Amino acid sequence: MVSNLFINGCSFLTTRPKDNVHTHCGLELAKLMELDVAVNLAGGGRGSKRMMWTTRTWCEKFPEQAEKCFFLIGSSGGNRFDYPTGDGYKAHKFPSMKTTWKTWDPNRDEHTKNFTKYLFKAGMDLEQTTQIESILALLDLQDYFQNKKYPYVFYNTLSDAEITNEDIKFMFDKIDKKRFFKPNTSHLDYTVANKQECKPGDPHPSVQGHKDWAGQLKEFIDANNLRTI
Repeated sequence: MVSNLFINGCSFLTTRPKDNVHTHCGLELAKLMELDVAVNLAGGGRGSKRMMWTTRTWCEKFPEQAEKCFFLIGSSGGNRFDYPTGDGYKAHKFPSMKTTWKTWDPNRDEHTKNFTKYLFKAGMDLEQTTQIESILALLDLQDYFQNKKYPYVFYNTLSDAEITNEDIKFMFDKIDKKRFFKPNTSHLDYTVANKQECKPGDPHPSVQGHKDWAGQLKEFIDANNLRTI
């Protein structure tokens, strides 16, 4: 019997007290589904690899809790390359995890522009690389959840570029869209399009933006009978 909600993703699944946003989509969905939040492993600025790894690790460490969970997974795209650290970075935020993480974003990190240029010279296609990162993480979790019979739903917090490579599109189509809410867009895109930003110039959702998205997620979950697997 599902009684708890597991949450993982990026800052779109965390609160922003400095902007007077003391809720997020996961908390609002838990209310609508009448579930308690078992754990929230979402981390600001983090990507797909960490999301996949911490989800699986938590489930294996706490199997009795995992069996009672519905899993809410917000994919932040593949352009955030996560790596474990040896400095205990923000360890206090995730006491159930012994591995800490940082993330390299080639689109934003000024300190690694030279490394990015080297990769491009070596023939790297950044769009294909980021799409593969995203798809691998979701396929991994999909296989894991199906094997364990854990109910779940995916959605994008952020969007990757449009897929043009046939092989990547072929693998993207292997993700079960019955459990993937609005796979061709993201919460960020919806927030901007509907003017639900927490403040001007910041595309993180407002309180109403989180409630709106959570309400749509709940409708999708109910319409597809996703509480069971």
